[in-house]
Amino acid sequence: MLLMITWGIRRLPFLGYDLWLGGPNGFITFESYGVEGEGLPEVGANLTVWILIIHGWLYVVYLIADFRLWTLLRWPFTRFLIIALGGIVPLLSFYTEAKYGKVAKAELAEIESRA
Repeated sequence: MLLMITWGIRRLPFLGYDLWLGGPNGFITFESYGVEGEGLPEVGANLTVWILIIHGWLYVVYLIADFRLWTLLRWPFTRFLIIALGGIVPLLSFYTEAKYGKVAKAELAEIESRA
C-alpha cells in the first residue's frame, strides 16, 4: 500500500513529488521530482527510492516463501502462480494469504497426523 501511495505521489501529473528525509528544507519533506529527478536535493535520503528498493526485496522474500510452500506441499504450478501474483496485484495478497494459509495449515496438520 505504501508503495502505491509513493508511486502516486511521484507519478500523478498534478503531484510529482518524492518523499525526502534530512534534506535542506526540513526533516521530512516532499520535494518536486521534476523531469527525471531534476531539482531534487543533493543532501539527505530519497525515501521514495528506499521504499521502492525495500518493496522489491520483500517481494523476493515473498517469492522464496511461495516457492518453498509449493515444493514442500507439492502444489500445482497454477497455485504457485496465483500466490506469486498476490505480490503484484494490489490487495490480492490479502485473499491469497487467507485462502492458501488455511489450505497449507490443513495440509500440514494432515501430514503431522499421519506421522
